[in-house]
Amino acid sequence: MRMKPLAWLLTPSTDQLLFALRLCLAIALALYLSMWLALDRPYWASLEVAVMIQPAPGMALVRGFARATGTIVAGCAGLAIMAFFGQSYELSAAALALWVAFCAFWANVLRNNLSYGFAIAGFIAGVTVMLAHSLATPPFDIAVARVSECVLAALVTAAVNVLFSPPIGIRNYFNSRLALLRDLGREFIGLAGLSSHQPAAPGRPRSEDDPHPALQALAAQTLALEQTRQYLRYEAPEFANFDRLSRRLDYDILSLISATSSLHIYLAGHTETIDTRPIAALAEPARRLSEQPEDAEGAKQAFDDAHAAIRALADEPADHGRPRCLADYVVLSRALELASRGRAAMTTHGLLIAEREHPSKHISRRSEFSQPMDIRQALRNSLRTLTAVSLGGVVWVNFHTQLPAVLLMILLSSLTTIFATLPNPVAAAGGFAKGLALAATAAFVINFLVLPQAVGFPMLMLAMLPVVFVGGLAMAVPNPRLALPGRISVVMFALLVHVQNGALPSFETYIQTVLGIFGAIGLTVLAFRLVLPVSPRQRLREQMRGVFDELADGRRHTRERFETRMYDRLNSLALSEIDEPYRFSARQAVLAAINIGLEARSLVVLTERATLPRTLNDSVHREMDALRTLFAGRRPGSLDDIAERARAIHNLAAQLLAHGVALDRPAERRLVIRAAICAELVASALADYILAFEHGESPLTEPETANEATTNAT
Repeated sequence: MRMKPLAWLLTPSTDQLLFALRLCLAIALALYLSMWLALDRPYWASLEVAVMIQPAPGMALVRGFARATGTIVAGCAGLAIMAFFGQSYELSAAALALWVAFCAFWANVLRNNLSYGFAIAGFIAGVTVMLAHSLATPPFDIAVARVSECVLAALVTAAVNVLFSPPIGIRNYFNSRLALLRDLGREFIGLAGLSSHQPAAPGRPRSEDDPHPALQALAAQTLALEQTRQYLRYEAPEFANFDRLSRRLDYDILSLISATSSLHIYLAGHTETIDTRPIAALAEPARRLSEQPEDAEGAKQAFDDAHAAIRALADEPADHGRPRCLADYVVLSRALELASRGRAAMTTHGLLIAEREHPSKHISRRSEFSQPMDIRQALRNSLRTLTAVSLGGVVWVNFHTQLPAVLLMILLSSLTTIFATLPNPVAAAGGFAKGLALAATAAFVINFLVLPQAVGFPMLMLAMLPVVFVGGLAMAVPNPRLALPGRISVVMFALLVHVQNGALPSFETYIQTVLGIFGAIGLTVLAFRLVLPVSPRQRLREQMRGVFDELADGRRHTRERFETRMYDRLNSLALSEIDEPYRFSARQAVLAAINIGLEARSLVVLTERATLPRTLNDSVHREMDALRTLFAGRRPGSLDDIAERARAIHNLAAQLLAHGVALDRPAERRLVIRAAICAELVASALADYILAFEHGESPLTEPETANEATTNAT
C-alpha cells in the first residue's frame, strides 16, 4: 500500500514522536546551557544538535564523538591557516580551499564516522578562518568558542539519547531482520512459482515477473540492516556478545539474495522449456520463511527436505523427456545451492536466537563486509570542491566586509564536503534547497513576528519548538527524500533564527544570511555539474571497471569480501531512476552488473580448481580478458559489443558442459559443470544488462535494436 504524502505528519508512528520529542528537548537544553554559559553564539549549539542527532541512539553517540573530534582538528587547521596566511585574504582563501578539498577527498575515500569526521574538519575550519577575518576577535578565541559549542552539543545529544531513548533499538533491529527474512521468503515463493509459468516473450521478462524491484529492495534492506548493526553496541553494550553471529547472518542473507538474483533473472527471460521441478521444491521452505521467520528450526528442516528432494531429482530424467540441457543444469545446480545456503542461513539464525538467551563472550573482529575505495570519484569530487570554494574565495576576497560573502564561504566549505560523499550531489542540493525554503519561511515568522513579543526563555521555546518538532517527525521517516529536507529545515532554522543573549536578528542580517546560503547552494550545484561531468551511465561503467579490476586478484580474497564489495560499489547507483538525454533502468543495470561480477568471479575460481584442456582454459581466460576490456576501457563497448560477448560466453558455457558431462571422475565433473553454469549465468546477466538500456541507445550502431541484440545473445 502506498504511503499517503502527509501520513508522516498526520499519523506519525511512536518512534517518530519519541524522536521528535528528543530533538526538541536536546535543542532546548543546548540553547539554554549555551546562553547560561554566555557562549559567543548559542544558536551554534542548537544547530550542532540538529546535525548530530540520529533516530538510532547508538549512531547519535558515535556521530557526536566524530563531530567533536573533527571540530577539534578543524580548529587547529583554522589556527594554522590564520597563523601562516592571516595577513592576506587571497592566501587565506587559497589555503582554505586546499584544506577543504583535502578533507573532501578523505571524506569520499573513507566510510561512516571517519568520513563524517573529515567532512566536519573541512567545514569548521572555514568557520574559524572566515570569522577571524571578519570579526575583531582573535582566531584562538573563535576556535575555542566553536569547539566549546560543539562539545556542549555532543554532550547534550548523548545525554538525551541515553536517558530518554526507550530500549527498543535491538528490538527494532531484530524485527527488521525478521521482516527481511519474510520478504526473502516471498521472493522464494515468486521464484518457485516460475515453475508453473509459461515461458516469457523472447528477450524480455513479463512485467509481472520482473524480479529487479524486489531483488534491489532486498539488497538495500540487507545493507541498511548491516549499517544499523554496527551502532547497536553503543546503545546496548550487551549486543556485543552476539554481534558476530548477527554480522554473519547479514552476509548469509546477502549471499542468498545473490544466488536468487541470477537464477530468477535467468528464468524470467528464458524462452525454452526447462525442467523447473528443482525450484518447485523450494516452495515449502519459502512458505515457512514468509509466514514464520522466527521459527528458524522449522525453516531449516524445510530447507533440509528441499535439499534432499532436489538431490533425488538430479538422479531422475528431466520432465520434458529430453536429455538435460545447459538450462536444466543451471536450474538444478542453483536450486540445490539455494537450499544449501538457506539451510546455512537458518542455522545461523537459530544460533543467534539461542545466543540472545545465552550470549557468548567471544567476539570476532573479522567482518564479512568490506568496502572498496573509489579513488577516481574521490579525486573528481575533491577537484569539484576545490573549484567551488575557490570561486567563493574570489567573491569573498572582493567583498570580505559583506555578510553574504562570509556566509558563502562558510556554507561552501560545508556543502561541498558533505555533498561530495553522496551518490547524487546535485539531487542532494535540491533537497537542501527545499529544506532551506521551509526553514526560511518559518524563521521569518519567528524572527519578526514572534520573538519581539517573547519575554524569557520559555516563550522563546514556545515559539521555536513547534517548528523543530515537525522537522523531527520528518527526520525520523525512513525515506531519504523526506528525511533530508526535514533535517536541513531544522539545521537552517536554528541558523536563521540566530538567537543570542540580549539580541534579536535584524531584517538586513536575515536577508543577507538567506542570500549567502542560496549562493552557496548555487555554486555547489554549478561546480558538481560543470567540473568533470559524469553521466549516471558513465558512473556505472566506472564501477564495472572496478568490478573487473578486483576480479583480476579475486583468488586472493574470499567470496564474502568480493560479494559485499560488489554490492557496495553498485547498490547506491540504483537509488533513483535517472532522466538524461537517454533513460535507462538503473535498478536493472545494477543487478545485472552485480551478477556479471559475481558469476565471473565464480567462473574464474572454478576453472582454476579444475583441470581443463589447454584450449578450453585459454578460452575462459580470453573471455574474461575481453569482458575486462569491454567494461574497463576509456571508451566502453556498445550494446552490440556486449551482445557479442554474451553470445561468445554462452558458447563457452556449452563447451564447458560438453567437456564436463564426458568426465569420469565425479569431483572433477561437478567442478566443470558448475563452471559451465557460471558461464551461462554471466551470459544471462550480460543480456539483462543490455535490456536495462533498451530505451536509451536505440538505434544502435548497427540496425539491430536492443531487444533483438538481447534475443540473439540469449
